[in-house]
Amino acid sequence: MRLAAILAFVTVVCGVAYFVFSHPSLERLDQLEREAGQLATQNEAMADRNAELERQIVALRDDPRLAERRARETAGLARPEELIFQFEEPDKQVRVRVRLRVSEDGMQLAGRPVELAGLSASLEVLREEMPHAELTVRVDDEVGPIERQRVVDIVEASPMGPGSWEDDG
Repeated sequence: MRLAAILAFVTVVCGVAYFVFSHPSLERLDQLEREAGQLATQNEAMADRNAELERQIVALRDDPRLAERRARETAGLARPEELIFQFEEPDKQVRVRVRLRVSEDGMQLAGRPVELAGLSASLEVLREEMPHAELTVRVDDEVGPIERQRVVDIVEASPMGPGSWEDDG
């Protein structure tokens, strides 16, 4: 009988231990403790950031040199008799107009002579070198209709697109 009581006691203790250590709420407790640690770390980082912002606010409010520098940088303000130089941003796209002039004497693309046979290749090179260029085509009245149509066909088939057309006269 005594042995049965001891075995029953050991079985109950083992059962309780198994239930306590294998219960799913222990995993959830570990997960919540990890999340609490992460949140505490984030809270410390935000507290540091808030302290830095407070220092900046005090500096802007109390330090006239810093306020002046900020105004000069953001609003582009200058002191009397001071010159400000502003430079273009390198990534800024600049639109450029390029003229193709067709006359009885020949053709010029961007001020350089070009032959009708090499016009298509010249337009492709121009598009590669100046991808944001806009082509303006000017054909003189003295140019014959066949040559005029050949120029129109080459320009419209080129990567420069149809371009804009100017009439002479």
